[in-house]
Amino acid sequence: MRVSPKIINFLIYGLGQSINLLSPLIVMPFLIRICKEDGLGKIGISFSICLILNCIIDYSSYLNGTKNIAVNKKDNSFLRKSITDIYTYKFLLFLVIIILFTIITLSIPSIHEKKLLLLSTPILLSQLLNPNWVLQGLENFKLITILNIISKTIYITLVFLFIKNREDYIWANFYLGISGVLVYFGAFLYLVKKFKLNYTYQNVENGLHIIKTDFNICISEFCLSIYQYFPIIIIGYFTGNASAGIYRIIEQIFSIFRTFIFMFFNFSYPTVCYDVEKNLKKGLKVWKLYHLANFTIIIFGCILVYFFSDYILTFFHVATKDKQILTNLLRIAILVPVLLVISQALRQLMFALNLSSSYTKIIYFSCILSVILLSAFVYLYGLKGSFIAMILVELIVISLYSLVLSKKDIC
Repeated sequence: MRVSPKIINFLIYGLGQSINLLSPLIVMPFLIRICKEDGLGKIGISFSICLILNCIIDYSSYLNGTKNIAVNKKDNSFLRKSITDIYTYKFLLFLVIIILFTIITLSIPSIHEKKLLLLSTPILLSQLLNPNWVLQGLENFKLITILNIISKTIYITLVFLFIKNREDYIWANFYLGISGVLVYFGAFLYLVKKFKLNYTYQNVENGLHIIKTDFNICISEFCLSIYQYFPIIIIGYFTGNASAGIYRIIEQIFSIFRTFIFMFFNFSYPTVCYDVEKNLKKGLKVWKLYHLANFTIIIFGCILVYFFSDYILTFFHVATKDKQILTNLLRIAILVPVLLVISQALRQLMFALNLSSSYTKIIYFSCILSVILLSAFVYLYGLKGSFIAMILVELIVISLYSLVLSKKDIC
């Protein structure tokens, strides 16, 4: 019996992404034991800041860039121009961000973790070089898998070899970033050779034009990243680094589901866009099949976490006195990925149907609402409030997506 190429691609892609799920499970218990909860909280806060900045560097590459490459993947001339233009504007944005980030970090006295923040900047360079937005459009999941496995293996090795003392927490993000830089630089050179990329001043003009044209999409994705990665910053501000570290433990558990959800999103996005573009009815059928499977897997996983939460927290070396509190928090938190899998499925459809204008308005609103609710609920209810706020925001986002799509007779 012949196995579908889509299934083979998914299995290959899933293999590579699995290390994104496993690497935190390997590294985090080690970091908690060496650096303690406050060190883990500091690592998590600086990492979240980098992820938010990465969203600006990516701009629209993972949405419009990937979509356009998927639709025109047989046109080498288009691919050469598109890849070159997008890498050009990503480089320009990287330069602006790294200069401003360095100046702000060094010049503001109230920022205490200057070394940690500056040593985290290789994460930004790694994201600049990361070619996955190209490879996803080309559906070259084998190469994505190879790159991911190599970079995460280097990261895990560096952490276990060189983080020995509590003060070494400042190097954790550096090792993550530098491992990506080493691997993705080689991949970037591969793209240069394969597509004969040649950078000229015209690419700068084209890149600036894309920045102007896709500004609303970038802002919407930036707002989305604020919603996803800002909670730990708010928690650290209101309740301290130790509480941020505890949040990071719970977040890491449900972020395993989030990683899987985005893996499904990235894997299915080129196919859904292509099929919707060519045949709406077929595209919608493919979209439903992908995300129904995703939803089933996430529900099953969340049920397991609910019933085995005590054992899971023991794995992370959580102190006995905190375990019951964290168990209750974790059981609330796993509602987030259940709602996230629905909102991401609808988000993907919004882009496939070219409803980016409505999408950006929803994201602007939800970002503002998220910051307000998170700040208020964390201030009033501590860690528990952060997860309640996330659940409320996800419910509102799902409702708004559904309202827009219902007008298109989709949902």
